[in-house]
Amino acid sequence: MKGLDPFNSPLELSFFPQKSIPWPAPKTNEPWLNIPMLPHPLEYSAYFIDLDGTVYLGKRPLPNIKEVLQYLREQGKRLLFLTNDASLRRERIAAKLHNMGIAVTPEEIINPSYVAVRYLRQHHSDTPLYVIGEGDLPGELAAAGLPLCADPNQIGAVLVSTDHRFNYRKLKTAFNAIRRGAVFLATNADRTYPNQHGEEVPDAGAIIAALEACTARSVDVLFGKPATLMAELALETVGLPAEQCLLIGDNPETDIRMGNQLGIPTALVRSGVAINRKENKSSDQPLYILNQLTDLLGGSICK
Repeated sequence: MKGLDPFNSPLELSFFPQKSIPWPAPKTNEPWLNIPMLPHPLEYSAYFIDLDGTVYLGKRPLPNIKEVLQYLREQGKRLLFLTNDASLRRERIAAKLHNMGIAVTPEEIINPSYVAVRYLRQHHSDTPLYVIGEGDLPGELAAAGLPLCADPNQIGAVLVSTDHRFNYRKLKTAFNAIRRGAVFLATNADRTYPNQHGEEVPDAGAIIAALEACTARSVDVLFGKPATLMAELALETVGLPAEQCLLIGDNPETDIRMGNQLGIPTALVRSGVAINRKENKSSDQPLYILNQLTDLLGGSICK
């Protein structure tokens, strides 16, 4: 892929003209489909790229990802990586990518724990916080000076995230705190995520559903996708209007829905969760569909 110029690639030109493409609009009442012309997906100024299922699966990078990202950087594109993984600090996510041969700085990564720290410092800096989560998350919150607590009588906020050791004791502690009026927070609402074998496994959304069922309360604030806090921070970081950015991810319910809510053009890749999704709600429809991220540099982009 080295040296490939997508605009002059015969393979790419069989799918895209040099500037824009006429997009057949099927008979539908959905307003997002009533667009006669779409930009070539390489004409955007910034790219907000999901990680798990888009850049890698588990600890395995997807084919030719390094070359795609290198090409985008060489073209002067701004890159940010938006992930719902709250179990790792941004520095450790960058290190994980570095071990895969992908050069990314921590400042280019936005994840729910980073958004949560910013939010909690501003709105609940002194509120005793109960965390259902794993990995770096509890330590990152504590390092930010946020008071952690496990006493249901003292807990003022409950933060739910992915937790492979979630059990009845944790459920009951959170249940008691929320029933007593604690704020109900969550890092992400993904029902599943793709593991390194491409299989879907339960994610934080399953734990949220359990708490919502027993407390009859909905999440008050969601920090990750599909809520818009992460994308709003991404737009603020690059300093560009939404229409000049392309959001790319594998999950219609999180990646695509978040972009659509803010008017950010979206592209769905079939390399992760979307492999097993047959149909999506109208609110989760992307502008582009890619088999994988490398299709940006040559290959099929279809509807």
